[in-house]
Formats: sequence, structure tokens, C-alpha cells
Amino acid sequence: MSGIPRTTLGTTEIAISRFILGTGVFGGVAMVTGPGIGLDEEQSGALIDRALELGITVLDSADIYCGGASERIIGAWHARHPDSDVVITTKTGFTQDGPNLKPDRLRSQIDKSRKILGRIDLFLPHTVDPSTPWSESLPVLSDAVDRGLIRAYGLSNVTERDLSSALETADSLGIRRPQLIQNPYSLIARDDDEGVLPLVRAESIGYTPYSPLAAGLLAGRYLNGEEAEQGSRLSTQAPTKGALEDRALVDKVRRFNHAAQRNGLAPAAVALAWLLNRPGVTAPIVGVSKPHHWDAITASVNVTWTRGLAEAVEEAFAD
Repeated sequence: MSGIPRTTLGTTEIAISRFILGTGVFGGVAMVTGPGIGLDEEQSGALIDRALELGITVLDSADIYCGGASERIIGAWHARHPDSDVVITTKTGFTQDGPNLKPDRLRSQIDKSRKILGRIDLFLPHTVDPSTPWSESLPVLSDAVDRGLIRAYGLSNVTERDLSSALETADSLGIRRPQLIQNPYSLIARDDDEGVLPLVRAESIGYTPYSPLAAGLLAGRYLNGEEAEQGSRLSTQAPTKGALEDRALVDKVRRFNHAAQRNGLAPAAVALAWLLNRPGVTAPIVGVSKPHHWDAITASVNVTWTRGLAEAVEEAFAD
């Protein structure tokens, strides 16, 4: 078995693994602000340890995840492993009153998250704030890099227009550019094919997609009439929340499963291998809550991505 390979992020010198461990279930379900289904601190710490053993060196969190439990659990783990070279990523921007990327709030949240986590390597606005132009928010992030508070910054949940505007703003102000984009992307969520991905390739920006298995749908779950468990990713997260009601989509996923199995491979491993072989994709963010979830991740790096396999996958999702 090959270990998880490494690469560099954007035009930085930051080395990252080609998979990133999502920590949305640390303390509860991602994007749920109270107690929920998820992992406690001991289980989460063991998960980080296992990720590092396999070669995954990046942890992805956010201030909103599980009401702050995710950041607190990572911070406690980091305090026990102060010499670890793990790369810590976190995000901010979602509030009860809507998106908020006001400069004062960004500065405050960077300081708050640094105290909780021990350090921040990569920091991202979690969303776009229509009331705050990039000319106000990006200088705060660039300055945080200059001051050594973070190593680089990125953007999350952006369109091609959002990204183009951010790059133009950074260049016009003579400040640092974003170095990574974090958007949903998978075999069934491919909006970025026509906009964001060509742009990140052209501008040498890192791309770290989340929901690579569409909340389990691309792993072969829910194809036999099962309902999504209450509190599961599929039941709580867009764009997969209504996926089970889209019979045409479910049929495509079923065809994909058959194609993977004909090649002697697990569907989840093929879905992840597809991402690893997509031009412009730097490192998918994977969520792990059960021991067997590692199997697809470790298998995917050993998939030989042949032309025949690529064509079979694309054919399965053709209209």
C-alpha cells in the first residue's frame, strides 16, 4: 500500500498531503451548532493520530463546526503535540445574522481561533459577504500573513466571478492573493468545471474540494431505498440534501457503482481517485467517522487511472 503523497499549495512553499482531514464531526455533525452525532474528544484525537500515520497532514476546521467544538478539540490535541508539523486550517464568516466578513470581525476571529487552536496555518472566509467588499476584507487577511499570524489565506464557497473579483482587488491593492479555494466538488457536483477550476489552474491557486463523496452517495450508500439517517451529512448538507429524491441522479450513481465494480474497485475509491486525477485539484477534504472509511482513501491512491476507467466513469454520468 502506498502512503498518501504530498504536494505544495498554490505558489506557496507549504507542503500538504493530497488528502485533507475534515473535522466537521469533531464534537457533532458539521454545521450543527449544538450537540449532535459525531466524535468525542478521545475519538477525534485517535482519528487525527490515524490520519498522520497514513500520511494525511492537514486538518480542516471552522469556527462554526459543532458550535466551536471542532476547533477546541483540535486545539487540545495540538497542545498535547506541540511539535507536530500538521497543517491547521480554519474558516470564519457564517453567523446567526448572516455572512459577516467585516474587517474588525475578521481580525477578532483570527485572534480567537489562534488562541483556541494554538496556531493557524491556513485561514479562509467561509463564505462571501455581500455587504463587505473584497477591498475591505482581503487587506486584513494579507496583513495577517505579513504579521505571521497565518501562513496563507484562501476563499471558500465562491463562484468564478467572486474569485476573479478577489484576484483583481488583491492585485490592484498590491496585497497578497488567496492561495487556495475550498468549494464543493465531486462527480455529482461539477459546477466548478466551467468556471472556478480553469481559473485556479491558470492562476496557480490551490483547490481543496469538500464533499468529495457527496455525503456518502458516491460510496454506494442509499441506493436501495434507504433513507438518509437523521443528522447524517446527506440529511443536513446542500447540495446533497435532496439527492435521494432525484431518481435520474440515483440511476447515474448506480451505473457508476457497476462500472467501478466491473473494474474490481470500490465506488468510493474510484470517486476519490477521479478527484486526484482531475487537473487543478490539489487535495480533497475527506470526512472520516468510522474505521472502514479509511479503506477508500488508502485504496484511491493505488488506483491506476486508465483511459478506459475514466471513460467508464464519464459514461455512467452522461445524460
